[in-house]
Amino acid sequence: MPAMLLPDGPPAFLTREDGKNGKLGSLLLERGVPSEELPCIAFKRLPGFAELREALASGGQDWVVITSPEAATVFIEACGTHGSLPEGLRLATVGAGTAKVLSDANLQADFVPSKATGKTLAAELPAASPCRVLYPASALASNVVEGGLEGRGFSMRRINTYTTVPATWDAADLERARSAEIITFASPSAVRVWAERVGTSATAVCIGETSAAEARQVGFQAVHCPDSPGVESWADTVTGLGLWETAS
Repeated sequence: MPAMLLPDGPPAFLTREDGKNGKLGSLLLERGVPSEELPCIAFKRLPGFAELREALASGGQDWVVITSPEAATVFIEACGTHGSLPEGLRLATVGAGTAKVLSDANLQADFVPSKATGKTLAAELPAASPCRVLYPASALASNVVEGGLEGRGFSMRRINTYTTVPATWDAADLERARSAEIITFASPSAVRVWAERVGTSATAVCIGETSAAEARQVGFQAVHCPDSPGVESWADTVTGLGLWETAS
Protein backbone atom coordinates (compact mmCIF):
# COMPACT_ATOMS: atom_id res chain seq x y z
CA MET A 1 0.00 0.00 0.00
CA PRO A 2 1.46 3.41 -0.92
CA ALA A 3 2.32 5.79 1.88
CA MET A 4 -0.32 8.38 2.72
CA LEU A 5 0.41 11.74 1.20
CA LEU A 6 0.43 14.44 3.83
CA PRO A 7 0.35 18.20 3.31
CA ASP A 8 3.67 19.93 3.85
CA GLY A 9 4.04 23.62 4.63
CA PRO A 10 2.94 26.20 7.22
CA PRO A 11 -0.45 25.49 8.84
CA ALA A 12 -3.30 27.89 8.28
CA PHE A 13 -4.63 28.97 11.67
CA LEU A 14 -8.43 28.74 12.00
CA THR A 15 -9.81 31.38 14.33
CA ARG A 16 -13.58 30.98 14.36
CA GLU A 17 -15.30 30.11 17.64
CA ASP A 18 -14.85 26.61 19.07
CA GLY A 19 -16.71 24.02 17.02
CA LYS A 20 -17.09 26.17 13.88
CA ASN A 21 -13.77 25.46 12.15
CA GLY A 22 -14.42 21.92 10.98
CA LYS A 23 -15.67 22.62 7.45
CA LEU A 24 -12.84 24.98 6.53
CA GLY A 25 -10.29 22.60 8.04
CA SER A 26 -11.68 19.69 6.00
CA LEU A 27 -11.72 21.69 2.77
CA LEU A 28 -8.13 22.81 3.32
CA LEU A 29 -6.99 19.26 3.99
CA GLU A 30 -8.62 18.14 0.72
CA ARG A 31 -6.57 20.83 -1.00
CA GLY A 32 -3.31 19.79 0.66
CA VAL A 33 -3.21 22.59 3.25
CA PRO A 34 -2.55 21.73 6.92
CA SER A 35 -4.36 23.72 9.59
CA GLU A 36 -4.48 24.38 13.33
CA GLU A 37 -7.52 25.52 15.28
CA LEU A 38 -7.07 28.49 17.61
CA PRO A 39 -10.39 30.26 18.27
CA CYS A 40 -10.14 34.00 18.80
CA ILE A 41 -13.75 34.58 19.79
CA ALA A 42 -16.65 33.13 21.74
CA PHE A 43 -20.30 34.13 21.83
CA LYS A 44 -22.32 35.47 24.76
CA ARG A 45 -26.11 35.56 24.86
CA LEU A 46 -27.66 38.97 25.61
CA PRO A 47 -31.03 39.91 27.20
CA GLY A 48 -32.21 40.70 23.67
CA PHE A 49 -32.79 36.96 23.23
CA ALA A 50 -35.88 37.19 25.42
CA GLU A 51 -37.01 40.26 23.49
CA LEU A 52 -36.65 38.31 20.24
CA ARG A 53 -38.82 35.49 21.56
CA GLU A 54 -41.49 38.01 22.55
CA ALA A 55 -41.31 39.71 19.15
CA LEU A 56 -41.80 36.39 17.36
CA ALA A 57 -44.70 35.49 19.62
CA SER A 58 -46.47 38.81 19.09
CA GLY A 59 -45.97 38.85 15.30
CA GLY A 60 -46.50 41.94 13.20
CA GLN A 61 -43.34 41.57 11.10
CA ASP A 62 -43.06 40.85 7.38
CA TRP A 63 -39.41 39.76 7.17
CA VAL A 64 -36.65 38.55 9.45
CA VAL A 65 -33.15 39.39 8.20
CA ILE A 66 -30.33 37.13 9.44
CA THR A 67 -26.75 38.01 8.62
CA SER A 68 -24.56 35.35 10.26
CA PRO A 69 -24.65 31.65 11.16
CA GLU A 70 -24.57 32.53 14.86
CA ALA A 71 -27.52 34.91 14.46
CA ALA A 72 -29.33 32.06 12.70
CA THR A 73 -28.59 29.70 15.59
CA VAL A 74 -29.92 32.18 18.12
CA PHE A 75 -33.01 32.77 15.97
CA ILE A 76 -33.72 29.03 15.79
CA GLU A 77 -33.49 28.78 19.56
CA ALA A 78 -35.86 31.73 19.93
CA CYS A 79 -38.37 30.04 17.63
CA GLY A 80 -38.55 27.07 19.98
CA THR A 81 -39.98 24.14 18.03
CA HIS A 82 -38.16 23.78 14.72
CA GLY A 83 -40.17 25.13 11.84
CA SER A 84 -42.43 27.19 14.07
CA LEU A 85 -42.80 30.69 12.60
CA PRO A 86 -45.62 33.22 12.72
CA GLU A 87 -47.84 32.90 9.67
CA GLY A 88 -46.66 35.00 6.74
CA LEU A 89 -43.23 35.76 8.17
CA ARG A 90 -40.46 35.46 5.58
CA LEU A 91 -36.75 34.85 6.13
CA ALA A 92 -33.81 36.52 4.38
CA THR A 93 -30.21 35.43 4.96
CA VAL A 94 -26.98 37.07 3.94
CA GLY A 95 -25.59 33.95 2.25
CA ALA A 96 -25.83 30.23 1.63
CA GLY A 97 -23.94 29.30 4.81
CA THR A 98 -26.42 31.13 7.00
CA ALA A 99 -29.32 29.69 5.00
CA LYS A 100 -27.99 26.17 5.61
CA VAL A 101 -28.06 26.70 9.38
CA LEU A 102 -31.76 27.45 9.02
CA SER A 103 -32.47 24.56 6.64
CA ASP A 104 -30.79 22.13 9.05
CA ALA A 105 -33.52 23.19 11.52
CA ASN A 106 -36.31 22.83 8.94
CA LEU A 107 -36.54 26.58 8.33
CA GLN A 108 -36.12 27.72 4.74
CA ALA A 109 -34.71 31.05 3.62
CA ASP A 110 -37.10 32.86 1.28
CA PHE A 111 -34.36 35.13 -0.04
CA VAL A 112 -30.56 35.01 -0.39
CA PRO A 113 -28.88 37.96 -2.18
CA SER A 114 -26.68 37.65 -5.26
CA LYS A 115 -23.61 38.48 -3.16
CA ALA A 116 -23.16 37.52 0.48
CA THR A 117 -22.88 41.01 1.95
CA GLY A 118 -25.21 43.06 4.12
CA LYS A 119 -25.13 45.90 1.61
CA THR A 120 -26.32 43.65 -1.22
CA LEU A 121 -29.00 42.08 0.96
CA ALA A 122 -30.38 45.51 1.86
CA ALA A 123 -30.39 46.59 -1.78
CA GLU A 124 -31.98 43.41 -3.18
CA LEU A 125 -34.53 42.34 -0.55
CA PRO A 126 -37.63 41.75 -2.72
CA ALA A 127 -40.15 43.87 -0.87
CA ALA A 128 -41.68 47.28 -1.22
CA SER A 129 -42.32 49.94 1.41
CA PRO A 130 -44.11 49.80 3.78
CA CYS A 131 -42.43 46.67 5.05
CA ARG A 132 -41.71 45.69 8.66
CA VAL A 133 -38.34 44.00 9.19
CA LEU A 134 -37.06 42.27 12.30
CA TYR A 135 -33.26 42.19 12.50
CA PRO A 136 -31.82 39.96 15.26
CA ALA A 137 -28.09 40.64 15.28
CA SER A 138 -24.82 40.75 17.12
CA ALA A 139 -24.36 43.83 19.28
CA LEU A 140 -21.15 44.40 17.30
CA ALA A 141 -22.76 44.23 13.84
CA SER A 142 -22.57 47.41 11.78
CA ASN A 143 -25.63 49.41 10.73
CA VAL A 144 -25.17 48.65 7.02
CA VAL A 145 -28.22 46.37 6.79
CA GLU A 146 -30.59 48.50 8.82
CA GLY A 147 -29.35 51.71 7.21
CA GLY A 148 -29.83 50.30 3.73
CA LEU A 149 -33.34 49.04 4.43
CA GLU A 150 -34.37 52.21 6.27
CA GLY A 151 -33.13 54.12 3.23
CA ARG A 152 -35.66 52.14 1.16
CA GLY A 153 -38.42 53.18 3.55
CA PHE A 154 -38.68 49.96 5.56
CA SER A 155 -39.60 49.92 9.24
CA MET A 156 -36.67 48.29 11.07
CA ARG A 157 -36.60 46.67 14.50
CA ARG A 158 -33.08 45.63 15.43
CA ILE A 159 -32.63 43.38 18.46
CA ASN A 160 -29.11 42.63 19.70
CA THR A 161 -29.37 39.00 20.78
CA TYR A 162 -25.70 38.13 21.34
CA THR A 163 -22.23 39.60 21.37
CA THR A 164 -18.72 38.41 20.67
CA VAL A 165 -16.10 38.17 23.40
CA PRO A 166 -12.41 37.21 23.18
CA ALA A 167 -11.70 33.51 23.57
CA THR A 168 -9.48 32.38 26.44
CA TRP A 169 -5.89 31.47 25.51
CA ASP A 170 -3.20 29.97 27.69
CA ALA A 171 0.55 30.47 27.36
CA ALA A 172 0.86 27.55 24.94
CA ASP A 173 -1.84 29.01 22.70
CA LEU A 174 -0.03 32.34 22.58
CA GLU A 175 3.23 30.61 21.71
CA ARG A 176 1.54 28.74 18.85
CA ALA A 177 0.00 31.96 17.60
CA ARG A 178 3.37 33.69 17.47
CA SER A 179 4.59 31.04 15.02
CA ALA A 180 1.69 31.57 12.60
CA GLU A 181 2.33 32.62 9.02
CA ILE A 182 -1.24 32.27 7.70
CA ILE A 183 -4.36 33.19 9.69
CA THR A 184 -7.94 32.80 8.53
CA PHE A 185 -10.58 35.22 9.79
CA ALA A 186 -14.38 35.12 9.53
CA SER A 187 -15.20 38.27 11.52
CA PRO A 188 -13.76 41.67 12.36
CA SER A 189 -13.88 40.66 16.05
CA ALA A 190 -11.47 37.79 15.47
CA VAL A 191 -9.17 40.12 13.50
CA ARG A 192 -9.01 42.55 16.42
CA VAL A 193 -8.33 39.86 19.01
CA TRP A 194 -5.45 38.43 16.98
CA ALA A 195 -3.95 41.85 16.27
CA GLU A 196 -4.08 42.85 19.94
CA ARG A 197 -2.55 39.61 21.19
CA VAL A 198 -0.09 38.67 18.46
CA GLY A 199 0.37 41.55 16.01
CA THR A 200 -0.18 41.89 12.28
CA SER A 201 2.93 40.50 10.62
CA ALA A 202 1.33 37.30 9.27
CA THR A 203 -0.83 36.91 6.16
CA ALA A 204 -4.57 37.32 6.78
CA VAL A 205 -7.01 35.35 4.63
CA CYS A 206 -10.56 36.53 5.30
CA ILE A 207 -13.92 35.04 4.40
CA GLY A 208 -15.11 38.33 2.92
CA GLU A 209 -14.44 42.01 2.43
CA THR A 210 -15.82 43.12 5.81
CA SER A 211 -13.19 41.16 7.72
CA ALA A 212 -10.55 42.05 5.14
CA ALA A 213 -11.24 45.75 5.59
CA GLU A 214 -10.82 45.38 9.35
CA ALA A 215 -7.55 43.49 8.85
CA ARG A 216 -6.18 46.34 6.73
CA GLN A 217 -7.44 48.89 9.25
CA VAL A 218 -5.58 47.30 12.18
CA GLY A 219 -2.34 47.00 10.24
CA PHE A 220 -2.13 43.70 8.34
CA GLN A 221 -0.13 44.30 5.19
CA ALA A 222 -0.88 41.00 3.43
CA VAL A 223 -4.67 40.58 3.26
CA HIS A 224 -6.61 38.29 0.92
CA CYS A 225 -10.30 37.45 0.51
CA PRO A 226 -12.49 35.85 -2.17
CA ASP A 227 -14.62 37.99 -4.47
CA SER A 228 -17.69 36.06 -3.35
CA PRO A 229 -17.82 35.21 0.38
CA GLY A 230 -18.24 31.55 1.31
CA VAL A 231 -16.31 28.72 2.94
CA GLU A 232 -15.48 27.00 -0.38
CA SER A 233 -14.13 30.18 -1.96
CA TRP A 234 -12.36 31.00 1.31
CA ALA A 235 -10.54 27.66 1.17
CA ASP A 236 -9.67 28.29 -2.48
CA THR A 237 -8.19 31.68 -1.55
CA VAL A 238 -5.98 30.09 1.10
CA THR A 239 -4.84 27.40 -1.35
CA GLY A 240 -4.17 30.04 -3.99
CA LEU A 241 -1.34 31.45 -1.88
CA GLY A 242 0.70 28.55 -3.31
CA LEU A 243 2.71 27.78 -0.16
CA TRP A 244 2.08 24.05 0.06
CA GLU A 245 3.40 20.95 -1.61
CA THR A 246 2.33 17.36 -1.02
CA ALA A 247 5.05 15.20 0.42
CA SER A 248 5.01 11.43 1.07
